[in-house]
Order: sequence, then structure tokens, then C-alpha cells
Amino acid sequence: MADAFGIGTSALSARQQAIKTTGQNIANVNTEGYSRQRVEFVTRTPENAGGYYIGSGTEVSSVSRSYDQFLQTDFQRRTSSATYFSSLAQTAGRVDELFADEATGIGPALNEFFNSLEAVANSPTTLPERQVMISQAETLAQRFDYFDSRLSEFQNELNVKISTSASDVNQYAEVIAELNGQISLQNAQTGGNPSPDLLDRRDQAVTELSALIATTTQAQDDGSINVFIGKGQPLVIGASPSRLDIQPDPLQPNRLNIFVATGDQQGVEITGLMDGGEIGAALAAYDDVIDQARRDIGTLAAGLTITFNQVHREGYGLTSPTNGLDFFDPAAGKPADPAAQTSNLGTASITAIIDDPLNPADDGNIANVTGDNYRLDYSGGNLTALNLTTGETQSFAVAGTNVQIEVDGVTLTIDDASLFAEGDTYYLSPTGSAAANFGVNLSDPNLIAAAQDPNAPGDNRNMQLLIGLQDEATLSGEASYNDFYTNATSKIAVQTRRANSLAETEASLLASADSRRSNLAGVNLEEEAANLIRFQQAFQAAAQVIATARDVFDVLIRSTE
Repeated sequence: MADAFGIGTSALSARQQAIKTTGQNIANVNTEGYSRQRVEFVTRTPENAGGYYIGSGTEVSSVSRSYDQFLQTDFQRRTSSATYFSSLAQTAGRVDELFADEATGIGPALNEFFNSLEAVANSPTTLPERQVMISQAETLAQRFDYFDSRLSEFQNELNVKISTSASDVNQYAEVIAELNGQISLQNAQTGGNPSPDLLDRRDQAVTELSALIATTTQAQDDGSINVFIGKGQPLVIGASPSRLDIQPDPLQPNRLNIFVATGDQQGVEITGLMDGGEIGAALAAYDDVIDQARRDIGTLAAGLTITFNQVHREGYGLTSPTNGLDFFDPAAGKPADPAAQTSNLGTASITAIIDDPLNPADDGNIANVTGDNYRLDYSGGNLTALNLTTGETQSFAVAGTNVQIEVDGVTLTIDDASLFAEGDTYYLSPTGSAAANFGVNLSDPNLIAAAQDPNAPGDNRNMQLLIGLQDEATLSGEASYNDFYTNATSKIAVQTRRANSLAETEASLLASADSRRSNLAGVNLEEEAANLIRFQQAFQAAAQVIATARDVFDVLIRSTE
């Protein structure tokens, strides 16, 4: 009867493990990322009883988790996409509100400014109307400054998000690498049955990593996984994690570049390869939303300054016998000179101007200014301008001093081309700082040039020309001031609607993916309660087998006395 004891004991032990596992499921019903576990039973090797075999009981072969790699991968991918579009929609929505707000928008202030010009034209000899015109111009300048400040705040917030998210990525990389090491060791010790809890913890870490950046995994024979981010950049290889380093862009210090490095090795830049999650959304929001908005508003500020000043300089004020005064601060119409990359070996300098330097009275160049940013690269006697928005290039042979070249309405002057070194790089943002520099040049209302002739107080002909600028197609793409601003507003509105729509779609897809995964891996308390009763009954039955075997054994012992 020793075999009966063995069978009963094996059944008792196996059901005890099943009860423990069921209790583990119940205990973790609300644990995020936990997968329902189940005990796998197998029969023990039977014993030869002389011509036939007698079963020897049962044992636990493994404790496995309810898991499907496809469902888990889909859930991780949807997590990355949903977070990406949600974050992008949030930033786009804030910029959209900035454009659409009547209290802070540039459009209403621009209309009020031109309304004040109408008042001066109707009463060119009185000062109150002129003072109102200056006041409205100052309000307009404040709106431009407010826009630029808010966009800078948004950019700084994105930089903080990128830095914080990169730090979180590094922590997840270390956790995954550590779990890989533990799982690989257990895999070897158990013959391929590592702890389901460790596997769940690793999957959860990968899922949370996916919310920060697009993530893919590759299973290895030893039970570990390799983790790749963005567009295939390795982050974790086995038990070895890499890290993300954040550094200022050498051309645009306000922007951040992302590098991936392992150990003491120098990092490799992967900024342009990052995709998905919060990091991908922050990079996309900067390029497609904030930087685009800043360039559009800058183009409007520069165009308004250049074209309005050109007409104003032709007129005369109430008491001034000479003309040539700028109404707006000309600084807004002067693009920042191309910035040299910090690693440049050459010392050539480049200056930029939008007005034709040979004909300052000609404002036609502003109509060719796209508002895009450019990278200028010197190589082999040529300076190549890469449009960072469209990807188009223009190449110019440069030699000698004071070279004249034009890039989409911006005239660049190189002091001495011989001072270039091979590989020198510059960054050009023709209208990036125009909104911040926009201001009013006049404070004396007497100097407003409403007249076309000197000493003609009742003359309003130049003011009529200034009023006509409101509807004149002077800016990029042959648009008026209002049309240009309306187009910029519509552009961000379309981006916001698209991001919101995609965010809703991805949220729905994520919910579906989570539901499919949960249906398989989630803990159902009713089912676990039923299992608990079933395993309890089996446990009690196994105990009865042992008790029966003991009673039979006792009878046999007594019968031999």
C-alpha cells in the first residue's frame, strides 16, 4: 500500500500548489500587468508491476501564465501610438487656442490697428487719432511678443518632457536588463520555466517604455529579450542596457538632441529616428506645431514691418519737412545672421537681410520669403542651403569677398569665402526671431507720415496707401496680412483636429487591444473561486486516499499478528 500513499501524497501536494496559484491569482486581481497563472499537471512515471503498469500519481510540471505574444505586442504598439497622438493633440490644442483667442490673438489686434489708420485718414490734422494709432500699434506689438513668449514656454515644456522621459527610458532599460538576467538564469535552472511573475514584470516594463517611445522586442533562446526603440535603435541587448543622453543642438541651442550610448562609449545621435510615445510626440510637436507657428508669426511680423515701413518712409508727418522715418522697429524685418555650428573650423561669417541691399526701397523680396529654416553646408567651394521643412536644396559656388547669394528672398553676404573650412555648417532662421523683435519705432504722433508732401497737414494720401496694404498681397504665397494670419490659424486648426481625431481612434484601438489581452490574461474572480472549490475538493479527496490507504495498511498489519 506504499504506492497508494505515494499517489495520495502526490495528489495532495499537486492540489496544494494549485490552491497556492489560485490564491496568487486572486491576490493580484488588481495588479497592473499581471497575467493569470495556471498549474500544469502531468502523471508521474508508472511503476512496472510485472506484466502491467500501475500509475504512481501526479506532479506539477510547470506554472504557466495565460499569455499570447501577438496580443501583448499589439497592446504595446497601441500604447505607443495612443500616447503619441494624445500628447501631440494636447500641444497642438494649446497652440490652436493661442491663435483663436480673441483676447490675445494677433488677427483682432491687426484689424484694430488698421481701423485706427482709417481714423487718422479721416482726420489727418488732429493728434488724438494719431495717438490711438500708436497705441494700437503698441498693442499689436504686445500680441506678437505674447505669442513668441507663449511658444517659447511651450518649447521649454517640451524640452523638460524630453529630458524627463529620456531619464525614465534609462530606468526602464536598466529594469528590463536586470530582469533579463534573472529570467535567463531561471530559464537555465528550470529547463525553460522561468517565473511567470518575472515575465509579467518585464512585459509591464516594456509596455510602460512603449508609452515613452515606440518599442519593439526580439525574443532570445535563453529567455531574455532584446529591446529596440524608435526606428530600430538597440536599447537593451540581453542583460546590457544602453542609455539616452540629452544634449543641446549645436545649431539651435534651444532644441535638444537625443543620443544613445552604452557604457563609456560616445553616444550616437538618433534624434531624427525617434518615433512614437511621449518623446516622439514632443519632437513632432516642436517641428510641426510650435516651430511652424513661430515661423508663420515671424513671417507676418517681418512682412508687416518691411512693407509698412517702406510706404511710411515715403510720406511726411504733420511738422516734419523730411521723410524716411520707419513706423515699426526695423529689427523685426532684419533676420538673424546665420549661426555657425560650434564645431566649425572655419571663421567665415555670413550676414542676412530680406530687403535688397542694393535697393532698400524695394520690398519685393519679402514675397519670396517662405518662413522656412535652412541648414547651410560648405563643401568643395560650394555653399548648399537645405530647406529643413521641404528637404529641397540650393547650391551656390562661392569665392572671393562680399559674395552675393539669395535663398528664397533672403540675401546672404559672405565676408570672405576663403575663410570657410571643409564641412562648416550654419543655421538660418529668417523669421524665427521677428515676432520677438516686433515693435513701434515712433512715439511722437506728429511724425506719423500721413501726407505725401512735406508741410501739408491735411494731406492723407500716404495714409491711404498704408491702409491699402491691409488687403495687398505682399507676403509669401501672395497673401495679405489678414489672409496670411488666417491661413496660419487654419493650418494649426487642421493639425489639431487631425491629432484629436487620431488620438480618439488610437485610444479606441488601445482599449480594444487591452480588452483582447485582458480576456486572455486577466483574472476572473468567479472563475478563480470555482477553481478554488474544485482544487479544495480534490485536496480533500487526496487526503481521503491517504486516510483509506492508512486504514487498509493498519488492517493488513493486524491480520499478520
